[in-house]
Amino acid sequence: MNRRVSLCTAGGAVVAVVLAGVAHPQAYATGDDREKRSAAVLQELVPSPDGPGCAAAVGTRGSVVWEAGRGKADLTTGRAITPKTVFDMASNSKQFTADAVLLLAGRHQVALNDPLSDYLDDPPAWTRDVTLGDLMRHTSGITDYQDLLEAKGIELTDPAGQKEAIAAVLASQPQEPPGKRFSYSNYVLLAHVVERVTGKPFPTFLQQEFFSPLQLRMVLSPAVDVPGKAKSYDEKDGSFTPNSSPWKQYGDGSVQTTPGEFVRWADNYRTGRVGGTALLTGVTQGAVSVGDVLRQRGIEEGRYGAGILLLPDKSLVHRGDWEGFHSTFKVSPDRNTAVTVVCNVDSPDTFRAADQLLDIWTP
Repeated sequence: MNRRVSLCTAGGAVVAVVLAGVAHPQAYATGDDREKRSAAVLQELVPSPDGPGCAAAVGTRGSVVWEAGRGKADLTTGRAITPKTVFDMASNSKQFTADAVLLLAGRHQVALNDPLSDYLDDPPAWTRDVTLGDLMRHTSGITDYQDLLEAKGIELTDPAGQKEAIAAVLASQPQEPPGKRFSYSNYVLLAHVVERVTGKPFPTFLQQEFFSPLQLRMVLSPAVDVPGKAKSYDEKDGSFTPNSSPWKQYGDGSVQTTPGEFVRWADNYRTGRVGGTALLTGVTQGAVSVGDVLRQRGIEEGRYGAGILLLPDKSLVHRGDWEGFHSTFKVSPDRNTAVTVVCNVDSPDTFRAADQLLDIWTP
């Protein structure tokens, strides 16, 4: 859902976990045509298997029930996209950052009404008015760091990291007072808060608190071609150009994984296995209206909570866009079924495809 998403380099052992693959789909009853209908959705999304494409997965109560890929993960080598292909999940990674803050809040290590200034060494005056809840719900009024860096002449092809992003934000002035309205920005400051409170690198905290306990084959790693990862591309007039950036900010994206693993993660929204009732409540508590800000992305209305949108029908949804990667994640109102669709080139409509798949697999 944001242009910018990337995260911090993780150790080789964690990357090896990503390569372990995904859970095998469950067996289907005789006469079940959901696989065929799902394949048709993916084929409509990716008409030709010869260019970049997409992968998709459906999960039911934590088990992958369908997954498939279509298109090329690497045009140079001809490597195909399969269910085991790893993608950058872009801004869908924000869920883990927000939930990390909720986890700390449940342990009484932070509070959502804490001012940002409490977690900075030399805080600008305006940070006394911005709370962690404002940052989490995109009502802080601060400017997105990508805009600030680019205004300084730092392009996406230039090196830039967490230090530069945070410095740019703290040196700026908010566009408007906090709490006034939803304005999608970034989560780098929340990642900083997690590191400040825990004394751990942010990727390590996510690995220890989320990925390992839930046995998720995921890694948080920016600007790194982890094993099995798809290349991403820009398309113009039928030609494809590789898309990559050396930016290494984190907190706002760069969870690297497969769609199958991401729908397995979705089951935590049902079970609260990590975080318990406090996290499940916090995900949507205090969610703010997004107005018509996301209408062009296919979302007519909704309320933004902890790194996720709550739609009027009570389903959860988020989108992500970065470096040619485009992902859509959706969880059914009853939290039993989840869908992830991710592509390595701008696709016609991953949001529509996710809706179609959710309809197919929701009883």
